[in-house]
Amino acid sequence: MASLLFGVIPAFQGSQVDPNEALKQGAARTLVGAGASRTRAALVVAEIALSVMLLVGAGLLIRSFVALHNVALGFRPQNVLVMQATVPAPGPEGARANQFFRDVLADIGAVPGVLAAGATMAPPGHVDASGAYWIDHLPKELNLSAPQAAFSVVAPGTFAVLGIPLRRGRDFSDGDTRDAPFTAVINEALARRAFPGQDPIARVIFCGYDSMKPMKIVGVVGDVRQYGPAVEPQPEVYMPYQQHFYNGTTLSVVARTAIDPGSLVEAMRRKARERSAEVPVKFTTMEASLYENVATPRFRTLLLTIFAGLAVCLAIAGVYGVMAYLVGQRTNEIGLRMALGASSSDVMWLVLRQGMAFAGIGLALGVIGAVAATRLLTSMLFEVEPSDPMTYVSVAVLLGAVVLLACYIPALRATKVDPMVALRYE
Repeated sequence: MASLLFGVIPAFQGSQVDPNEALKQGAARTLVGAGASRTRAALVVAEIALSVMLLVGAGLLIRSFVALHNVALGFRPQNVLVMQATVPAPGPEGARANQFFRDVLADIGAVPGVLAAGATMAPPGHVDASGAYWIDHLPKELNLSAPQAAFSVVAPGTFAVLGIPLRRGRDFSDGDTRDAPFTAVINEALARRAFPGQDPIARVIFCGYDSMKPMKIVGVVGDVRQYGPAVEPQPEVYMPYQQHFYNGTTLSVVARTAIDPGSLVEAMRRKARERSAEVPVKFTTMEASLYENVATPRFRTLLLTIFAGLAVCLAIAGVYGVMAYLVGQRTNEIGLRMALGASSSDVMWLVLRQGMAFAGIGLALGVIGAVAATRLLTSMLFEVEPSDPMTYVSVAVLLGAVVLLACYIPALRATKVDPMVALRYE
């Protein structure tokens, strides 16, 4: 359809030629007229304007993706191997799963190359459970208006393995078992919200995870972006895995390694099989897990960048083609100017000025269109405004340089016209 549409335009223009004018002007100029020139100029300007819009969109998404990639996550994902294991453990207590993870953590911690090992229900960047929490006491009637938090069940030492800083209090220990008083660790976001200007240590928190037992807050850790790099840290309650068996049959064992994490996969798999051949395990790295969190913005950025690159190539081809055609049509004029004393620089400026006029109009229209169109990208941007001036200036400079190059080659060719040959042209 595009070929048909753009093929019909010159065909229509050719059908409107006045035979008398055509015979007077000669065959080479049959289709040269004000209407055809305006059409060519309009198409080139439209190409440049659309290129500006796509380049601005791609530039905003690239800057957004870079900011997303560099955001502080609140933990250190480098050199962390993740082994997700699911223990077939019938019964409400889940004692078998609890014993399996306790034994496996000890075994994996002793593997050469492993610095430390822990376990968590949901690795950072993922949330498996969330709900309401209450401070100090439960209300008479539970309601949905209570503040919300993410819930995570972890093993002792997991914060150190993941590089989540302990701000105050203590980490969980092997003594935090089902028979001991229930404990909890909260993050700074929850501490700021529930205990503004107060010390949360030794306070009591209730949450609707697997029981409504009171949990004594024993520590506060740094914030982690649980819902991905683009979302600010949310309140979170951490609970020891030996006190909470609900959904405790599936945990992700995390191991910080001194060597390449991939080289320890078989050793960790062997340790899990030695404890139970029935437990299926799946391996990944923390970095690969986080890579999935930015898959969508990465795809959007790549797609729009490819489109913008293609649009720039089309704009270059369009500008070059039109300028080369116009130089050919103005050969007589250029020869006459040079015969009357015009220098090569005068001829080059004559051609460049016309090409840059197309670029100026296209850039102006493109910027106006981009300002309107990029509003649609607002929800996809991270720490970048749709009207980011640096992106617009960079696009204008880039496209201006590209158009200048596309005009320079025909302009250079025009300066090499022999005046005598040009005057005999046609």
